[in-house]
Amino acid sequence: MYYIGIDIAKRTHVAVVMNEDNSLKIKPFSFNNDESGFKKLLIHLQTLCCDPSDIVIGMEATGLLFENLYRHLQSLEYNVVLLNPYQTAKFREMDTMKRVKNDNIDSVMIAALLKSGRFSEGYVSQEQLQSLRELYRHRASIEDQIKSLKRQTSAMLTVVFPELETVIRDPFNITGLALLDKYPTAKHYTNASVDRILKTFRGIKGNNFNRDKAQALLDASRRTIYSGVAKDARAFNIRTNIEQIRLLQKQLEQTLEMMQDLFTSKELKQEDQEVMEGLIDNLRTIPGVADKTILALLAECGNLDRFYAPKALIGFLGLYPTLSQSGDSTRNGRLAKRGASLAKKAIYLASIAAIRHNDEMRTIYMNYRSKGRAKKEAIIIVARKLLTIIYTIYIRNIPYDPQRVFVAKPNQ
Repeated sequence: MYYIGIDIAKRTHVAVVMNEDNSLKIKPFSFNNDESGFKKLLIHLQTLCCDPSDIVIGMEATGLLFENLYRHLQSLEYNVVLLNPYQTAKFREMDTMKRVKNDNIDSVMIAALLKSGRFSEGYVSQEQLQSLRELYRHRASIEDQIKSLKRQTSAMLTVVFPELETVIRDPFNITGLALLDKYPTAKHYTNASVDRILKTFRGIKGNNFNRDKAQALLDASRRTIYSGVAKDARAFNIRTNIEQIRLLQKQLEQTLEMMQDLFTSKELKQEDQEVMEGLIDNLRTIPGVADKTILALLAECGNLDRFYAPKALIGFLGLYPTLSQSGDSTRNGRLAKRGASLAKKAIYLASIAAIRHNDEMRTIYMNYRSKGRAKKEAIIIVARKLLTIIYTIYIRNIPYDPQRVFVAKPNQ
């Protein structure tokens, strides 16, 4: 058996071939991340003169840089193992007893980790779930951009119209954006009137901006402390931000539609489509669990049935406290930093919603709070319970029933 460690990089990878006795059959060599480079790697593999089943190839899940090589080797029926960089880093520190890192050492450490067998294999989702992952992470990126633009605009509003918040609670909803677009600073209300302000919202359905609020807005602009310095430049910045926020919000909606369409695609077999739709419908029956939570879990975790038990899913997300134990002293630390951060965030927010809308979850939360647990700690306990329920419903494909899921255990 040969063990091949490949250190992944953007332009050039480094590979090494290790024997069963931990000696190097082929010393570290580099090859380009292109067609000619892949051919160079295959030539080295062919010199081993063995069946592909006698070769184990390992590489780290470094961003998306591994994907093309990973799928190329898989298509040639090689046994390719995807490793978590956290595992290889800890193995390297244990083996070298120091924080030494370069491409050659990394490739050797990956091969040695494969040879040791002390690793848990990573997961590359199928086409549908891989598409969902790409879209979900893109959506998360868009949300971050919107938050950044809102922070910038809010900081500017504290200067150009600090009194606005006494009248408008949320300047970034549909009516608030329309108002800022027309009157970006307090000084832009100089020639405004109640009727002109109300005309701004004429085409917006469901708005509740009345004459009293418009008058309050005018009064606030007249007593503003803003001097009017750089009025036009700051107005341009605010309007530019608003334009970007609206565009990004539209892209958010389009991204969500694309994610939802993945499970109703005509490319899916009718049977698979019905199963997936039924599965998502059943997960929606859990109070506090919205589509965003379901999509986050599927995008970041893939098919949940690949986890042998709820605790494996909980561990994958990193929903457990760190533990420090020495002699008779045991101390629980903060929540583990590792895990699928986007899915962890989604399930945390879903837990807060579940505490508000789910009687059973609220009871669990209050019980632990009454025992002296901190607020965040109690929410994490609810999150772990919620994940267990999601896992159970996913495995059994049944609707939420508190009389069952709070008693029954999922199939192991």
